[in-house]
Amino acid sequence: MWMLVRPDAVKALEDPGVKKALSRYVDVVKNHKYAKFLIAGRIEADYDEDASLQELWQIHNKLVEEYYEIEREIDSGQLSLSDLPQPKKSLLTLKSLIGDRLLEACVLCERRCKVNRFSSRNGYCRAPADMPVSSMFEHLGEEPEIVPSFTVYSC
Repeated sequence: MWMLVRPDAVKALEDPGVKKALSRYVDVVKNHKYAKFLIAGRIEADYDEDASLQELWQIHNKLVEEYYEIEREIDSGQLSLSDLPQPKKSLLTLKSLIGDRLLEACVLCERRCKVNRFSSRNGYCRAPADMPVSSMFEHLGEEPEIVPSFTVYSC
């Protein structure tokens, strides 16, 4: 659908500079490669949810090495994403857990106030842990090189 509305975006995907700078994005948009989150969701992760943030990062870093190896195999056709089972705990769920842990002592903005955003108290930026979403949609109004993009607006 977006290709009909934004033919300039289709043309941008053929630009050599865009192909070089955003090669994976272009291949994902054209359904030639899988998005990274789909692959990360298939890489089994063995972690204790009560482990320290440092331990979780160590597991993450090891799994990222495995991720790149699997990504290369999938991209080259040696392996199919459908051949990989969907584990209960994956690199993707580990990333989500690490994200939650970062919100427990928040350092996401430049103020690094370390407030627990899961508590009833907001930090300097006043952002809660669960941002209310007012809308989300495929956004066609961006620069041609990044159309389509997915946009989420918070209240």
